[in-house]
Amino acid sequence: MGDVVAVTGDGTNDAPALKKADVGFAMGITGTDVAKHAADIIILDDNFATIVKACMWGRNIYDNIRRFLQFQLTVNVNALISAFIGSCILRESPLQPIQLLWVNLIMDSLASLALATEPPKMSLLDRPPYSKDE
Repeated sequence: MGDVVAVTGDGTNDAPALKKADVGFAMGITGTDVAKHAADIIILDDNFATIVKACMWGRNIYDNIRRFLQFQLTVNVNALISAFIGSCILRESPLQPIQLLWVNLIMDSLASLALATEPPKMSLLDRPPYSKDE
């Protein structure tokens, strides 16, 4: 089906489902050691609101990584195209190696940091989850 499945559990009988699920949430206070070892994430306060926060933060991290990669690919592909076309036309690259390093180390770092540190919003939970192959 391609859907992402999350399971919560706290007992020994929940361990197979926690292990089989894409994301297994075990309860940290009331959960057994078997359930904790089978789970991917342990909820330390046994509060289901924490699961909602974890989903929101997970979606935020995923979206931030996608934004970061999109930005990096856009900048670097444009620099590559400019260097290639400039080399073909001018017989010399219009961008010197030090300029490319400057773009990658200084300018990209600050812009990428801004993209990667965006805090989560409640609206992230309104959209359906991404499929596994996306």
